[in-house]
Amino acid sequence: MMISRENVHKLYLLTCAGLILTGVIMGITSDGYLQLHRLRSFTYQSNLTMVFGFLTMVVLYKNENQLRLYVLSNVLLITTVTGLVYNFVLVPFADAPVFHTDYVNFSTHVLVTLLALLNYFAFEEKGLLRYKHFLTGLIFPIIYWTAFVIIGGNLDYFPYFFMNPYLIGWPLVLVWLWVLLSVFSGLGLMLLLHDRAMGKALKILAARKNISRKIK
Repeated sequence: MMISRENVHKLYLLTCAGLILTGVIMGITSDGYLQLHRLRSFTYQSNLTMVFGFLTMVVLYKNENQLRLYVLSNVLLITTVTGLVYNFVLVPFADAPVFHTDYVNFSTHVLVTLLALLNYFAFEEKGLLRYKHFLTGLIFPIIYWTAFVIIGGNLDYFPYFFMNPYLIGWPLVLVWLWVLLSVFSGLGLMLLLHDRAMGKALKILAARKNISRKIK
């Protein structure tokens, strides 16, 4: 019996959620005991966002569901920025270990991004995303940045060097905020333009197939 595309997609989403959740659990228990403070990092929070998002997308499977589109766009943005910032900012500028040092690093900083992108390109219906879907993707990073920049001094904890005003100064912290929001916005715009272009192309292709069928 043939497995439907819908069931294949749901299985993919569930498998991805399980893989990423496993990486998170391994990361917060890697030294033999539970280290919940690691969940304060944007990396782990973005990974958990994908886990929750993919499970939500299984429940709200129909592509035309608006809530599902918001979840899809947020997962795409947050996980992709996680991969980009870690591998192209923290590794070269903050001496963070490269992604292939261990499985947890690979899972949380590369695999999560690849799985989210593969889901979109291979499974999701194109042409449904709008500006409003990607604009909501800025909410989480703004709240995260604001919370830790404000209370980081009291906690004696700043997740990343570019969020520490005592290390690099407020002007550079604000510059980094602008850079990060620009990355989120630019990436969202690129994904939106691609989604629209693919949606139009697929509609044209479908129309041509219908015409050819009528001629036959």
